[in-house]
Amino acid sequence: MSRYRFKRAFTLVELLVVIAIIGILVGLLLPAVQAAREAARRMQCSNNLKQCGLALHNYESTYKRFPTASGGTGCRSSSACPTATTGRSRISGHVWLTPFLEQTNFYNLYQAAPSAPWSDNPYWATKMPALACPSDLQTPTRANMAITNYSFCGGDAATTMCSNNDEDPSNVRDCSNPRGLFGHYYFAKMGDMVDGTSNTIAMSESQTAPTKGGNRLGNAATTGGEVGATPLTCRATFVNGVYTVATVQDDGNRGGRWSDGAAFFTRFNTMLPPNGPSCVEQGNHWLGGMYSAGSYHTGGVQAVFGDGSVHFISQNIDAGNQASPQVLGGPSPYGVWGALGSKAGGEVGASIE
Repeated sequence: MSRYRFKRAFTLVELLVVIAIIGILVGLLLPAVQAAREAARRMQCSNNLKQCGLALHNYESTYKRFPTASGGTGCRSSSACPTATTGRSRISGHVWLTPFLEQTNFYNLYQAAPSAPWSDNPYWATKMPALACPSDLQTPTRANMAITNYSFCGGDAATTMCSNNDEDPSNVRDCSNPRGLFGHYYFAKMGDMVDGTSNTIAMSESQTAPTKGGNRLGNAATTGGEVGATPLTCRATFVNGVYTVATVQDDGNRGGRWSDGAAFFTRFNTMLPPNGPSCVEQGNHWLGGMYSAGSYHTGGVQAVFGDGSVHFISQNIDAGNQASPQVLGGPSPYGVWGALGSKAGGEVGASIE
């Protein structure tokens, strides 16, 4: 008679214990893996901003000035621009930087057939890897548009954040010399950074949103008039992580069109601290406003300075007196953050170090 020796198998209890141990190990490792991935994304974002800084310097070396944040051919009024073959004065600085971001083919396409940045021209859907933060997984709210996470610094004043109204003779704002390095039809020179290139922000991040008109950051609250009274005016619209008033409903969100020079899309100012709310005048995205830097990184934003260096800036940075009215000359009232945005405020000791 043959005898069979049966191997002992796992009992149900033992199997459950093994599964539980594996689950615990996965649970312990997952945050570390996610943290490592975010660190890699943040590093790539930093590299993107370094590329933008290098592009700015190469542009300045070529033309002896920096690009305008908004400008181009054409005019603001649709009645005065009967054809669509102009940039309608609202082409963003990103477009002028494309030859210096290894995107000469795109630039040639635009030059051959210029059009308004909100048009359905297929080339506006071109994704620019150097202009997108890998931590932002949002998709454009319009299929024929590509987003950007990097904006030009307009300084520490909202009233100089004009998009195209400075072409209107009735507009009394000083858009010709913004507090920051960039403005509408304003071409700064290296020497304009009187505060020092290492103390002046050139570009930083802007947080986008998955849908237009939502109540989360990446959109902007609407107001019935000027938003430039004090930063507290805008801050009051954002409570417990959501906007408590209506947000911009027309045609996109912050960063929603990388090619559009309207301040709503591709500029920010240094009044409210990073990851703060944004507010636009009268509900129209083409008007000025108070636009905050923001990112999907934890705790702050990255920024490239006038000297090309990239730094991480905490959302808890000193933002000075948030109840102070904005100024058009002299030191910024908005602490270190405001001072870093102004190019010639004359602030003493303003540094993130």
